[in-house]
Amino acid sequence: MILSPIFFNHPLQTPVLPDPGDIPFDHAAAAREGWSVAAAEELADGTPGVQLQRIDRPEDGQPIFRDDVDAWMHVVARARTGSRLHRRALALVDKIERALIEITCGAW
Repeated sequence: MILSPIFFNHPLQTPVLPDPGDIPFDHAAAAREGWSVAAAEELADGTPGVQLQRIDRPEDGQPIFRDDVDAWMHVVARARTGSRLHRRALALVDKIERALIEITCGAW
């Protein structure tokens, strides 16, 4: 499938698909896997910052992931298999986080 350039918000490879905003994100499912989508500092252009992070201090003991990059790799790998939870998480992150994830993990 070839996508039009209008679907891209940066020069990387993953298309920016419309976010199904009427479907709530399942934070509990993400937390069970050891990661979260969290509000972060506002970006320079005034848009809200949203990051994908590992859960540093889970209630059940040790973190599942070594660091945020390890969590990114997990989420991207699952997104590539078509997981709605993981694709939704990647759709929610801000444009800077999205670019960092894609540079590190590749397109999904």
